[in-house]
Amino acid sequence: MNIEAPIKPNRRRKAPKEERRRQLIDAAIKTIAEKGISGTTTSDVTRAAGLSAGIVSLHFGGKDGLLTETLRFLATELRDVWVEAYEDPARSADDKLRAVVEGMFDPRVCTPDKIAAWFAYFGEAKYRAVYRELVDDFDNERTDAIEALCAQLKDEGGYHSVDPEALSISLESLADGFWLSLALYPDWKSPSNFMQSVFDLLAAHFPKHFKAQIADCGAS
Repeated sequence: MNIEAPIKPNRRRKAPKEERRRQLIDAAIKTIAEKGISGTTTSDVTRAAGLSAGIVSLHFGGKDGLLTETLRFLATELRDVWVEAYEDPARSADDKLRAVVEGMFDPRVCTPDKIAAWFAYFGEAKYRAVYRELVDDFDNERTDAIEALCAQLKDEGGYHSVDPEALSISLESLADGFWLSLALYPDWKSPSNFMQSVFDLLAAHFPKHFKAQIADCGAS
């Protein structure tokens, strides 16, 4: 008896929806870093992702949807790198504050392409409004967290001259300035150099908590 082998179905591998969306977002970040917001087209993005034309419309409804979701991704990713440590009740206040600062320069978020993409959004009038709508809450959450930790350290160490609100704003502004330096002068200093400078500022205000830790954050 001649028994034919069963015909195997032609299984065309299809990536899950979220995987495709992430491919497009990663490609959008790279393209924005190279061409800016205005210079980025959906064709550029699909080409960089190695995907077919039209897939941006399928997953995001078009360029505006893709750019908005890319900004949301960047903001969420930046939050995720510090919030887990901050919410860990086993960590001390100084350890949490250290984790927040390290999150600002984490290699997952502090890359040339992602920094360039952030500043591309800042520089585009239309997307500054989108930024305020999407990212203000993320920014305020981190600033409030820093202020709360500074207030806790002030009480713990008896640092009577420390103004937690002013210091939290200074830390955020310093980090923003360092990111701008990384974007404009990428060969000048590394993220770890700039992170050290932030810890130097913290050590000046909280010497009982940060003096010994600065040496662990040397330049690379």
